[in-house]
Amino acid sequence: MLIFIGGAELAACYWLDPPVFHKVVDPVLEKAEGAWRTGSEQVRRFACGVQEKIAERIALRQQEIIQEQQEQIESQQAGEPAILGGGIDVTDPTVTELVTRDGQEVLTGGSVSICYFAQSDPAWKDQPYGTDRVGPYGCGPTALAMAVRSLTDTPTDPAAMAEWCSKNGFWAAKSGSYHTIVRGVASAFGLECTSLSSMTPESLRMQLSGGRIAVALMSRGHFTSTGHFILLRGVTLEGNILVADPNSRQRSLQEWDASLILNELSSSSTAGAPLWLLSRPAVE
Repeated sequence: MLIFIGGAELAACYWLDPPVFHKVVDPVLEKAEGAWRTGSEQVRRFACGVQEKIAERIALRQQEIIQEQQEQIESQQAGEPAILGGGIDVTDPTVTELVTRDGQEVLTGGSVSICYFAQSDPAWKDQPYGTDRVGPYGCGPTALAMAVRSLTDTPTDPAAMAEWCSKNGFWAAKSGSYHTIVRGVASAFGLECTSLSSMTPESLRMQLSGGRIAVALMSRGHFTSTGHFILLRGVTLEGNILVADPNSRQRSLQEWDASLILNELSSSSTAGAPLWLLSRPAVE
């Protein structure tokens, strides 16, 4: 049965979802090993060949993915944005505010109330993200911790998400996170994930008005000097965008022009970048 599964699919599964990979492959390898012990010489050669081919294809695809990611990734080291200002301060609490509920900061007013985390908070800023730390390099796991905590019943925080992402191959040393982090986290935590195909203000507003949030990979501009993951969480009556920026509470309490956000998105298209829409699974 394993022989009919493409090597590329197996390699991608190994890289993006190791538990599923082992669930599929391990029983087959156990049978192959059993055949090695008890079967004929021909069966033993076949089993050995299967194992070798799987290992070769996985190793090759791993190297290809690493090369693709290293070529595309922008550093996500935290710091001041290249352009200061640009947002509109919100003074009306019915539009959005940052409140505390049961000890958790929550951003209100968007398509979804967002459990807010700042990557620089003392509780986890010095916690590990691979061999880096969450504070300087953890915008990816922090943004996705906000998404998972807000859209599912899963308790998580930036430190826990950073640990999970590091173990599952999404941490990029001294750079932040590989772009595959978004689809990888969405798949693992039961969220629907699609990329926005029409990069227009109208399309973005429509998607964010329909109960979805978006993970946006920003480039140099009003949110970062390099690269940076933020959430887009809603639309105001004037058509401006509400965000959840893991590196700034202030920017998270401002309205942002939709065209400005679209113009400052990363130019990368790796792994669905630069903008992914997240939502709860549809109820059948």
